[in-house]
Amino acid sequence: MNRSILKLVQWFCRQINFNELASAVIIFHEVLNGSRSDISLKPADKPPHYRDFRIDTIPPLPAPIPEETPHWKTLKAETEKRNGTLIKPIKTRSGKELPAGTRCSHCNAPKHYLYLNNGKLASQTRCKICGKTSSLNQSKHKQKAKYYCPHCSYALFKWKTNVYSTIYKCPNSKCSHYLSKKQQLTNEEQSERSQEKYNPNYKLHYQYREYHLSSKDIETQRPVKETHVDLRKIHNSYHTLGLILSLTINLGLSSRITRDALKGLFGISVSHQTVINYVNATAGYLSDYVDQHLPVPKSTCAADETYIIVDGKWNYTWFIIDSDTRAICGYNLSQTRGAIPAIGLLNNCFNNATYPPDLITDGNPSYDAAVMAYNASVNNKTNELTKRTVIGLKNLDSESTEYRSFKQLVERLNRTYKYHTRPRAGFKSFDGATSLTTLFVAYYNFIRPHATCDHKPPVILAALKDQKLYPAQWVALLQEAA
Repeated sequence: MNRSILKLVQWFCRQINFNELASAVIIFHEVLNGSRSDISLKPADKPPHYRDFRIDTIPPLPAPIPEETPHWKTLKAETEKRNGTLIKPIKTRSGKELPAGTRCSHCNAPKHYLYLNNGKLASQTRCKICGKTSSLNQSKHKQKAKYYCPHCSYALFKWKTNVYSTIYKCPNSKCSHYLSKKQQLTNEEQSERSQEKYNPNYKLHYQYREYHLSSKDIETQRPVKETHVDLRKIHNSYHTLGLILSLTINLGLSSRITRDALKGLFGISVSHQTVINYVNATAGYLSDYVDQHLPVPKSTCAADETYIIVDGKWNYTWFIIDSDTRAICGYNLSQTRGAIPAIGLLNNCFNNATYPPDLITDGNPSYDAAVMAYNASVNNKTNELTKRTVIGLKNLDSESTEYRSFKQLVERLNRTYKYHTRPRAGFKSFDGATSLTTLFVAYYNFIRPHATCDHKPPVILAALKDQKLYPAQWVALLQEAA
Protein backbone atom coordinates (compact mmCIF):
# COMPACT_ATOMS: atom_id res chain seq x y z
CA MET A 1 0.00 0.00 0.00
CA ASN A 2 1.19 3.52 -0.80
CA ARG A 3 2.43 5.04 2.50
CA SER A 4 0.91 8.42 1.65
CA ILE A 5 -2.52 6.76 1.35
CA LEU A 6 -1.97 4.98 4.67
CA LYS A 7 -1.05 8.24 6.41
CA LEU A 8 -4.11 9.93 4.91
CA VAL A 9 -6.38 7.17 6.27
CA GLN A 10 -4.72 7.37 9.69
CA TRP A 11 -5.24 11.13 9.82
CA PHE A 12 -8.87 10.77 8.67
CA CYS A 13 -9.64 8.16 11.32
CA ARG A 14 -8.23 10.39 14.06
CA GLN A 15 -10.75 13.08 13.14
CA ILE A 16 -13.93 10.94 13.60
CA ASN A 17 -15.43 8.32 15.90
CA PHE A 18 -16.63 4.80 15.03
CA ASN A 19 -20.20 5.74 14.10
CA GLU A 20 -19.01 8.58 11.87
CA LEU A 21 -16.57 6.19 10.19
CA ALA A 22 -19.41 3.75 9.48
CA SER A 23 -21.39 6.55 7.82
CA ALA A 24 -18.31 7.60 5.86
CA VAL A 25 -17.83 4.04 4.55
CA ILE A 26 -21.36 4.12 3.10
CA ILE A 27 -20.54 7.37 1.33
CA PHE A 28 -17.30 5.86 -0.01
CA HIS A 29 -19.27 2.94 -1.48
CA GLU A 30 -21.66 5.39 -3.15
CA VAL A 31 -18.71 7.22 -4.69
CA LEU A 32 -17.21 3.94 -5.95
CA ASN A 33 -20.41 2.70 -7.57
CA GLY A 34 -21.03 6.10 -9.16
CA SER A 35 -24.32 6.89 -7.42
CA ARG A 36 -23.02 10.22 -6.05
CA SER A 37 -22.42 13.11 -8.41
CA ASP A 38 -21.60 15.74 -5.78
CA ILE A 39 -18.20 14.17 -4.93
CA SER A 40 -15.46 14.00 -7.56
CA LEU A 41 -12.18 12.12 -7.33
CA LYS A 42 -8.73 13.42 -8.17
CA PRO A 43 -7.94 12.72 -11.85
CA ALA A 44 -5.65 9.77 -12.49
CA ASP A 45 -1.99 10.62 -13.04
CA LYS A 46 -1.11 11.01 -16.69
CA PRO A 47 1.47 8.67 -18.24
CA PRO A 48 5.10 9.83 -18.01
CA HIS A 49 5.32 10.80 -21.68
CA TYR A 50 1.94 12.47 -21.90
CA ARG A 51 2.28 16.15 -22.66
CA ASP A 52 -0.45 18.79 -22.83
CA PHE A 53 1.98 21.23 -24.38
CA ARG A 54 5.53 20.50 -25.49
CA ILE A 55 7.92 22.21 -27.87
CA ASP A 56 10.70 20.55 -29.85
CA THR A 57 13.69 22.78 -29.24
CA ILE A 58 15.57 22.08 -32.50
CA PRO A 59 14.50 24.54 -35.21
CA PRO A 60 13.37 23.15 -38.58
CA LEU A 61 15.39 23.25 -41.78
CA PRO A 62 14.34 26.06 -44.11
CA ALA A 63 13.09 25.31 -47.60
CA PRO A 64 16.08 24.87 -49.96
CA ILE A 65 16.70 27.72 -52.35
CA PRO A 66 16.37 26.28 -55.86
CA GLU A 67 19.45 26.57 -58.04
CA GLU A 68 18.84 29.02 -60.80
CA THR A 69 19.84 27.77 -64.26
CA PRO A 70 20.18 30.28 -67.12
CA HIS A 71 17.69 30.07 -69.98
CA TRP A 72 18.53 27.44 -72.61
CA LYS A 73 19.07 30.02 -75.34
CA THR A 74 21.65 31.82 -73.22
CA LEU A 75 23.42 28.55 -72.34
CA LYS A 76 23.36 27.40 -75.96
CA ALA A 77 24.91 30.63 -77.22
CA GLU A 78 27.62 30.63 -74.53
CA THR A 79 28.52 26.96 -75.13
CA GLU A 80 28.68 27.39 -78.91
CA LYS A 81 30.89 30.47 -78.55
CA ARG A 82 33.19 28.67 -76.11
CA ASN A 83 33.49 25.42 -78.12
CA GLY A 84 33.27 26.93 -81.58
CA THR A 85 30.67 24.37 -82.67
CA LEU A 86 26.91 24.41 -83.01
CA ILE A 87 24.64 22.35 -80.71
CA LYS A 88 22.34 20.46 -83.04
CA PRO A 89 18.93 19.01 -82.13
CA ILE A 90 18.81 15.33 -81.16
CA LYS A 91 17.82 12.75 -83.80
CA THR A 92 15.76 10.00 -82.18
CA ARG A 93 16.88 6.52 -83.32
CA SER A 94 14.61 4.32 -81.22
CA GLY A 95 11.49 5.76 -82.75
CA LYS A 96 10.19 6.86 -79.37
CA GLU A 97 8.95 10.40 -79.46
CA LEU A 98 8.79 12.48 -76.32
CA PRO A 99 5.32 13.80 -75.43
CA ALA A 100 4.41 17.11 -76.94
CA GLY A 101 5.28 20.06 -74.76
CA THR A 102 8.08 18.25 -72.89
CA ARG A 103 10.71 20.67 -71.69
CA CYS A 104 13.79 20.63 -69.46
CA SER A 105 12.72 21.49 -65.91
CA HIS A 106 16.00 23.40 -65.38
CA CYS A 107 16.70 25.56 -68.45
CA ASN A 108 13.33 25.14 -70.23
CA ALA A 109 14.91 23.66 -73.39
CA PRO A 110 12.34 22.19 -75.85
CA LYS A 111 11.98 18.46 -76.47
CA HIS A 112 14.26 18.30 -79.55
CA TYR A 113 17.22 18.94 -77.20
CA LEU A 114 16.14 16.19 -74.78
CA TYR A 115 16.73 12.46 -74.93
CA LEU A 116 15.66 9.51 -72.79
CA ASN A 117 18.20 8.81 -70.07
CA ASN A 118 17.05 5.54 -68.46
CA GLY A 119 16.37 3.09 -71.30
CA LYS A 120 13.17 1.03 -71.24
CA LEU A 121 11.81 2.76 -68.17
CA ALA A 122 11.49 5.91 -70.25
CA SER A 123 10.80 8.06 -67.20
CA GLN A 124 13.78 10.39 -67.23
CA THR A 125 15.26 12.81 -69.74
CA ARG A 126 18.66 14.46 -70.01
CA CYS A 127 19.12 17.89 -71.52
CA LYS A 128 21.73 18.38 -74.21
CA ILE A 129 21.97 22.10 -73.35
CA CYS A 130 22.49 22.13 -69.55
CA GLY A 131 23.29 18.44 -68.99
CA LYS A 132 20.79 18.01 -66.14
CA THR A 133 18.15 15.32 -65.77
CA SER A 134 14.40 15.78 -65.41
CA SER A 135 11.55 13.43 -64.61
CA LEU A 136 9.40 12.77 -67.64
CA ASN A 137 6.35 11.85 -65.58
CA GLN A 138 6.83 14.50 -62.90
CA SER A 139 3.76 15.75 -61.13
CA LYS A 140 2.51 19.16 -62.07
CA HIS A 141 2.28 19.88 -58.34
CA LYS A 142 5.50 21.47 -57.13
CA GLN A 143 6.72 21.02 -53.57
CA LYS A 144 5.75 24.13 -51.63
CA ALA A 145 6.87 23.05 -48.17
CA LYS A 146 8.09 25.92 -46.02
CA TYR A 147 10.03 23.85 -43.49
CA TYR A 148 11.75 20.47 -43.35
CA CYS A 149 12.36 18.11 -40.45
CA PRO A 150 15.87 18.60 -38.96
CA HIS A 151 16.06 14.86 -38.18
CA CYS A 152 15.04 13.24 -41.47
CA SER A 153 14.72 16.18 -43.93
CA TYR A 154 11.09 15.30 -44.71
CA ALA A 155 8.83 18.18 -45.69
CA LEU A 156 6.69 19.36 -42.76
CA PHE A 157 3.00 19.72 -43.43
CA LYS A 158 0.71 22.33 -41.94
CA TRP A 159 -1.11 20.51 -39.15
CA LYS A 160 -3.03 23.08 -37.06
CA THR A 161 -3.60 26.81 -37.13
CA ASN A 162 -4.93 29.17 -34.49
CA VAL A 163 -5.01 32.91 -33.95
CA TYR A 164 -1.38 33.21 -32.88
CA SER A 165 0.47 30.26 -34.42
CA THR A 166 0.69 27.58 -37.07
CA ILE A 167 1.93 24.10 -36.19
CA TYR A 168 3.94 22.11 -38.74
CA LYS A 169 4.42 18.37 -38.30
CA CYS A 170 6.74 15.71 -39.74
CA PRO A 171 4.75 12.80 -41.28
CA ASN A 172 7.67 10.37 -41.58
CA SER A 173 7.08 7.22 -39.51
CA LYS A 174 10.75 6.24 -40.02
CA CYS A 175 12.12 9.55 -38.70
CA SER A 176 14.82 9.03 -36.06
CA HIS A 177 13.07 11.51 -33.75
CA TYR A 178 9.78 9.63 -33.98
CA LEU A 179 11.41 6.22 -33.45
CA SER A 180 13.34 7.50 -30.44
CA LYS A 181 10.24 8.97 -28.80
CA LYS A 182 8.26 5.82 -29.54
CA GLN A 183 10.91 3.64 -27.94
CA GLN A 184 10.77 5.71 -24.72
CA LEU A 185 7.08 4.91 -24.14
CA THR A 186 6.32 2.67 -21.17
CA ASN A 187 4.51 -0.64 -21.60
CA GLU A 188 1.30 0.96 -20.32
CA GLU A 189 1.58 3.79 -22.83
CA GLN A 190 2.33 1.41 -25.70
CA SER A 191 -0.71 -0.67 -24.77
CA GLU A 192 -2.93 2.43 -24.65
CA ARG A 193 -1.53 3.70 -27.92
CA SER A 194 -2.07 0.35 -29.67
CA GLN A 195 -5.80 0.81 -29.13
CA GLU A 196 -5.64 4.25 -30.73
CA LYS A 197 -2.57 4.38 -32.98
CA TYR A 198 -2.87 8.04 -33.87
CA ASN A 199 -3.45 9.26 -30.31
CA PRO A 200 -2.02 12.81 -30.45
CA ASN A 201 -1.48 13.11 -26.71
CA TYR A 202 2.06 11.74 -26.83
CA LYS A 203 3.32 14.04 -29.63
CA LEU A 204 5.89 11.58 -30.96
CA HIS A 205 6.43 13.26 -34.33
CA TYR A 206 8.61 16.34 -34.67
CA GLN A 207 6.58 19.54 -34.56
CA TYR A 208 7.43 23.17 -35.17
CA ARG A 209 5.27 26.03 -33.94
CA GLU A 210 5.50 29.17 -36.06
CA TYR A 211 4.14 32.31 -34.39
CA HIS A 212 2.61 35.16 -36.36
CA LEU A 213 2.30 37.89 -33.76
CA SER A 214 1.97 41.63 -34.03
CA SER A 215 3.82 44.00 -31.73
CA LYS A 216 0.54 44.55 -29.89
CA ASP A 217 0.14 40.81 -29.21
CA ILE A 218 3.41 40.64 -27.27
CA GLU A 219 3.11 43.89 -25.36
CA THR A 220 4.04 43.45 -21.71
CA GLN A 221 1.41 44.26 -19.11
CA ARG A 222 1.88 47.75 -17.70
CA PRO A 223 -0.17 50.00 -15.35
CA VAL A 224 -3.07 51.99 -16.69
CA LYS A 225 -2.33 55.69 -16.21
CA GLU A 226 -4.73 57.21 -13.71
CA THR A 227 -6.94 59.96 -15.08
CA HIS A 228 -8.78 61.00 -11.91
CA VAL A 229 -5.67 61.33 -9.71
CA ASP A 230 -3.13 64.00 -10.68
CA LEU A 231 -0.03 63.78 -8.47
CA ARG A 232 0.70 67.43 -9.18
CA LYS A 233 -2.57 68.47 -7.53
CA ILE A 234 -2.82 66.16 -4.52
CA HIS A 235 -3.94 67.66 -1.19
CA ASN A 236 -1.06 66.12 0.78
CA SER A 237 2.62 67.06 0.57
CA TYR A 238 5.10 65.15 -1.57
CA HIS A 239 6.80 64.04 1.63
CA THR A 240 3.55 62.34 2.65
CA LEU A 241 3.40 60.71 -0.78
CA GLY A 242 6.96 59.47 -0.26
CA LEU A 243 6.01 58.09 3.17
CA ILE A 244 3.04 56.23 1.69
CA LEU A 245 5.20 54.65 -1.02
CA SER A 246 7.93 53.76 1.49
CA LEU A 247 5.50 51.99 3.82
CA THR A 248 3.50 50.28 1.05
CA ILE A 249 6.30 49.27 -1.33
CA ASN A 250 9.54 49.20 0.67
CA LEU A 251 8.05 47.62 3.79
CA GLY A 252 5.28 45.70 2.03
CA LEU A 253 2.43 46.96 4.24
CA SER A 254 -1.19 46.78 3.13
CA SER A 255 -3.11 49.98 2.41
CA ARG A 256 -5.01 49.80 5.72
CA ILE A 257 -1.90 49.15 7.82
CA THR A 258 -0.17 52.00 5.95
CA ARG A 259 -3.10 54.26 6.87
CA ASP A 260 -2.83 53.27 10.54
CA ALA A 261 0.98 53.64 10.55
CA LEU A 262 0.80 57.16 9.15
CA LYS A 263 -1.74 58.11 11.82
CA GLY A 264 0.07 56.41 14.73
CA LEU A 265 3.66 57.36 13.83
CA PHE A 266 3.38 60.72 12.10
CA GLY A 267 -0.09 62.00 12.93
CA ILE A 268 -1.04 62.07 9.24
CA SER A 269 -4.67 61.23 8.49
CA VAL A 270 -5.39 59.62 5.10
CA SER A 271 -7.87 56.96 4.04
CA HIS A 272 -6.80 53.56 2.79
CA GLN A 273 -8.38 54.44 -0.57
CA THR A 274 -6.09 57.45 -0.79
CA VAL A 275 -3.15 55.11 -0.28
CA ILE A 276 -4.39 52.90 -3.13
CA ASN A 277 -4.98 55.92 -5.38
CA TYR A 278 -1.48 57.28 -4.77
CA VAL A 279 0.12 53.89 -5.43
CA ASN A 280 -1.77 53.35 -8.70
CA ALA A 281 -1.11 56.90 -9.89
CA THR A 282 2.61 56.63 -9.09
CA ALA A 283 2.86 53.32 -10.93
CA GLY A 284 1.30 54.78 -14.06
CA TYR A 285 3.58 57.80 -13.78
CA LEU A 286 6.81 55.79 -13.34
CA SER A 287 6.03 52.89 -15.72
CA ASP A 288 7.77 54.29 -18.81
CA TYR A 289 10.73 55.50 -16.75
CA VAL A 290 11.20 52.05 -15.19
CA ASP A 291 11.13 50.40 -18.64
CA GLN A 292 13.66 52.88 -20.02
CA HIS A 293 16.08 52.06 -17.19
CA LEU A 294 15.72 48.28 -17.24
CA PRO A 295 19.33 47.18 -17.88
CA VAL A 296 20.18 44.91 -20.81
CA PRO A 297 21.61 41.67 -19.30
CA LYS A 298 25.29 41.16 -20.03
CA SER A 299 25.89 37.95 -18.09
CA THR A 300 23.98 34.70 -17.64
CA CYS A 301 20.41 35.47 -16.59
CA ALA A 302 17.51 33.45 -15.22
CA ALA A 303 13.77 33.62 -15.87
CA ASP A 304 10.85 32.31 -13.86
CA GLU A 305 7.19 32.94 -13.23
CA THR A 306 5.44 33.00 -9.87
CA TYR A 307 1.74 32.99 -9.10
CA ILE A 308 -0.35 35.78 -7.60
CA ILE A 309 -4.02 35.73 -6.64
CA VAL A 310 -6.27 38.20 -8.47
CA ASP A 311 -10.00 38.17 -7.70
CA GLY A 312 -9.66 34.65 -6.27
CA LYS A 313 -7.93 33.25 -9.39
CA TRP A 314 -4.32 32.42 -10.14
CA ASN A 315 -2.41 34.89 -12.27
CA TYR A 316 1.32 35.03 -12.96
CA THR A 317 4.22 37.44 -12.68
CA TRP A 318 7.30 36.83 -14.88
CA PHE A 319 10.83 38.03 -14.07
CA ILE A 320 14.28 37.89 -15.68
CA ILE A 321 17.26 38.66 -13.42
CA ASP A 322 20.92 39.26 -14.36
CA SER A 323 23.25 37.00 -12.38
CA ASP A 324 26.04 39.60 -12.31
CA THR A 325 24.24 42.85 -11.41
CA ARG A 326 21.26 41.16 -9.69
CA ALA A 327 19.02 43.64 -11.54
CA ILE A 328 15.56 42.82 -12.89
CA CYS A 329 15.99 43.11 -16.68
CA GLY A 330 12.45 42.27 -17.74
CA TYR A 331 9.03 41.64 -16.22
CA ASN A 332 5.51 40.84 -17.30
CA LEU A 333 2.13 39.82 -15.84
CA SER A 334 -0.43 37.50 -17.36
CA GLN A 335 -3.44 35.36 -16.60
CA THR A 336 -1.80 32.19 -18.01
CA ARG A 337 1.61 30.53 -18.16
CA GLY A 338 1.39 30.27 -21.94
CA ALA A 339 3.89 31.12 -24.67
CA ILE A 340 2.53 34.58 -25.56
CA PRO A 341 3.41 36.28 -22.22
CA ALA A 342 6.76 34.44 -22.27
CA ILE A 343 7.51 35.87 -25.72
CA GLY A 344 6.54 39.32 -24.44
CA LEU A 345 8.92 38.86 -21.49
CA LEU A 346 11.88 37.99 -23.74
CA ASN A 347 11.10 40.84 -26.09
CA ASN A 348 10.95 43.24 -23.13
CA CYS A 349 14.32 42.01 -21.83
CA PHE A 350 16.44 41.28 -24.94
CA ASN A 351 15.00 43.67 -27.51
CA ASN A 352 18.15 45.82 -27.46
CA ALA A 353 20.66 43.04 -26.73
CA THR A 354 23.36 42.66 -29.40
CA TYR A 355 24.83 39.49 -27.92
CA PRO A 356 22.23 38.06 -25.53
CA PRO A 357 23.65 35.83 -22.79
CA ASP A 358 22.48 32.36 -21.84
CA LEU A 359 18.97 32.19 -20.36
CA ILE A 360 18.28 29.74 -17.54
CA THR A 361 14.69 28.56 -17.07
CA ASP A 362 12.72 25.71 -15.56
CA GLY A 363 10.91 23.02 -17.54
CA ASN A 364 7.94 25.20 -18.53
CA PRO A 365 7.70 24.58 -22.31
CA SER A 366 6.47 28.14 -22.83
CA TYR A 367 10.09 29.26 -22.57
CA ASP A 368 11.10 26.86 -25.36
CA ALA A 369 8.41 28.32 -27.58
CA ALA A 370 9.39 31.87 -26.63
CA VAL A 371 13.09 31.32 -27.36
CA MET A 372 12.31 29.78 -30.76
CA ALA A 373 9.98 32.67 -31.62
CA TYR A 374 12.58 35.20 -30.47
CA ASN A 375 15.40 33.57 -32.46
CA ALA A 376 13.18 33.41 -35.55
CA SER A 377 12.71 37.19 -35.34
CA VAL A 378 16.40 38.16 -35.20
CA ASN A 379 18.31 38.82 -38.39
CA ASN A 380 21.76 37.75 -37.21
CA LYS A 381 22.71 34.33 -35.89
CA THR A 382 24.99 35.95 -33.29
CA ASN A 383 21.95 37.64 -31.76
CA GLU A 384 20.13 34.36 -31.09
CA LEU A 385 19.35 33.39 -27.53
CA THR A 386 20.66 30.17 -25.96
CA LYS A 387 18.40 28.51 -23.39
CA ARG A 388 19.46 26.18 -20.57
CA THR A 389 16.92 24.16 -18.61
CA VAL A 390 17.04 23.28 -14.92
CA ILE A 391 14.56 20.53 -14.08
CA GLY A 392 13.01 19.81 -10.67
CA LEU A 393 14.62 20.15 -7.26
CA LYS A 394 17.38 17.55 -7.71
CA ASN A 395 20.24 17.53 -10.20
CA LEU A 396 19.32 14.54 -12.34
CA ASP A 397 21.17 15.72 -15.46
CA SER A 398 24.38 17.59 -16.24
CA GLU A 399 22.66 20.78 -17.39
CA SER A 400 20.66 21.07 -14.15
CA THR A 401 23.85 20.52 -12.16
CA GLU A 402 25.78 23.21 -14.01
CA TYR A 403 23.12 25.93 -14.04
CA ARG A 404 21.09 25.38 -10.86
CA SER A 405 22.83 28.22 -9.01
CA PHE A 406 21.45 30.68 -11.57
CA LYS A 407 17.95 29.29 -11.20
CA GLN A 408 18.19 29.79 -7.44
CA LEU A 409 18.79 33.52 -8.00
CA VAL A 410 15.41 34.04 -9.61
CA GLU A 411 13.78 31.82 -6.98
CA ARG A 412 15.14 34.15 -4.27
CA LEU A 413 13.80 37.10 -6.25
CA ASN A 414 10.37 35.43 -6.26
CA ARG A 415 10.51 35.05 -2.46
CA THR A 416 11.34 38.75 -2.10
CA TYR A 417 8.45 39.62 -4.40
CA LYS A 418 6.09 37.38 -2.40
CA TYR A 419 7.10 39.20 0.78
CA HIS A 420 5.78 42.42 -0.78
CA THR A 421 2.59 40.91 -2.22
CA ARG A 422 1.56 38.58 0.61
CA PRO A 423 0.11 41.30 2.91
CA ARG A 424 -2.47 42.07 0.21
CA ALA A 425 -3.95 38.57 0.61
CA GLY A 426 -4.66 38.65 -3.11
CA PHE A 427 -5.52 41.52 -5.42
CA LYS A 428 -9.02 42.69 -6.29
CA SER A 429 -8.02 43.68 -9.83
CA PHE A 430 -5.36 42.84 -12.38
CA ASP A 431 -4.49 46.54 -12.69
CA GLY A 432 -3.76 46.68 -8.96
CA ALA A 433 -1.35 43.74 -9.26
CA THR A 434 0.35 45.40 -12.24
CA SER A 435 0.77 48.70 -10.37
CA LEU A 436 2.31 47.07 -7.31
CA THR A 437 4.66 44.94 -9.46
CA THR A 438 5.86 47.99 -11.41
CA LEU A 439 6.67 49.85 -8.20
CA PHE A 440 8.32 46.72 -6.77
CA VAL A 441 10.64 46.61 -9.83
CA ALA A 442 11.44 50.31 -9.33
CA TYR A 443 12.18 49.71 -5.63
CA TYR A 444 14.22 46.54 -6.27
CA ASN A 445 16.36 48.03 -9.06
CA PHE A 446 16.83 51.64 -7.94
CA ILE A 447 16.34 51.83 -4.15
CA ARG A 448 16.77 48.50 -2.36
CA PRO A 449 20.36 47.90 -1.13
CA HIS A 450 21.73 44.50 -2.14
CA ALA A 451 24.45 42.66 -0.22
CA THR A 452 26.05 41.32 -3.42
CA CYS A 453 26.25 44.89 -4.82
CA ASP A 454 28.19 46.21 -1.79
CA HIS A 455 24.88 47.23 -0.17
CA LYS A 456 23.96 49.42 -3.11
CA PRO A 457 21.01 49.09 -5.50
CA PRO A 458 21.57 46.96 -8.62
CA VAL A 459 21.00 50.02 -10.86
CA ILE A 460 22.62 53.27 -9.74
CA LEU A 461 20.71 56.42 -10.68
CA ALA A 462 22.38 59.80 -10.46
CA ALA A 463 19.10 61.37 -9.31
CA LEU A 464 19.13 59.25 -6.12
CA LYS A 465 22.82 59.60 -5.31
CA ASP A 466 22.41 62.29 -2.63
CA GLN A 467 19.05 61.04 -1.29
CA LYS A 468 19.47 58.90 1.81
CA LEU A 469 15.87 58.59 3.01
CA TYR A 470 13.27 56.44 1.28
CA PRO A 471 10.52 59.12 1.02
CA ALA A 472 12.96 61.56 -0.61
CA GLN A 473 14.11 58.84 -3.04
CA TRP A 474 10.55 58.24 -4.23
CA VAL A 475 9.95 61.95 -4.70
CA ALA A 476 13.24 62.24 -6.63
CA LEU A 477 12.19 59.35 -8.90
CA LEU A 478 8.90 61.09 -9.65
CA GLN A 479 10.69 64.34 -10.42
CA GLU A 480 13.17 62.52 -12.68
CA ALA A 481 10.34 60.85 -14.60
CA ALA A 482 8.55 64.16 -15.15
